[in-house]
Amino acid sequence: MATLDSRAAACGAVLALLLAVPSASAKTVLDPGMWQDTETGTENGKPAKPQVTTDCMSAEDAEDPEKALTAMKQNAGQQCSKMDIHRSGDSFSIDMRCGDPKQFAMDMAAAYTIHDRRHYSARIKSVVVFGGRKTTSDKQVESKWIGPCTK
Repeated sequence: MATLDSRAAACGAVLALLLAVPSASAKTVLDPGMWQDTETGTENGKPAKPQVTTDCMSAEDAEDPEKALTAMKQNAGQQCSKMDIHRSGDSFSIDMRCGDPKQFAMDMAAAYTIHDRRHYSARIKSVVVFGGRKTTSDKQVESKWIGPCTK
């Protein structure tokens, strides 16, 4: 079973893909390549240990974000009853509710701001219920492009 952090990272990766695709109203897009995320904030009201991760966003990954979202929604029992996505200029938000409260359920609200092609930030609030235990988090993410992918 994936951890809360890996599920949040997966959501962040999908959102990064969405941000990378130009839309008719979007003025700024992100560059494909290696991205470094620095995550800070709280878990259950207490300071969480900062985490730094990297992820490669290829040009191909950025071509069809709707396909990635559909896959995430239908992933092994993680049906999402709600997935609202809104974009206005350089801001992007997602509000989602996924899972089965008897097994694993997640409510998440995220707001992203694109600062330029190689920098965006986010605030992500979530409530996860797993095995009858509730976990809350309120995280801030600073993401920056650090170079070409090294794969």
